[in-house]
Amino acid sequence: MSLKAETTALQRAAHELMYFGSDGSPVYSDDLSRLNSEVYRLTTALYNSCVQGGTVEEQAEVCLALLMGYNASFIDHGEKREHV
Repeated sequence: MSLKAETTALQRAAHELMYFGSDGSPVYSDDLSRLNSEVYRLTTALYNSCVQGGTVEEQAEVCLALLMGYNASFIDHGEKREHV
């Protein structure tokens, strides 16, 4: 998966998690848990890839995606603060 695709997927998933249920639809715990796990997985994968954008704009997109992912996900195995 390309860097652009990874950052876009993470940003979309994080946005969905941040606003999950805000449209008045019911929130089911299994859906919330699945989405939270997906955001955390995508965030961890992008962080661990150590890939940097080729331009300042690409690097900014990576940073934004990571911050959105860490902000939206409530999973923390003790590394979140250090990564942020």
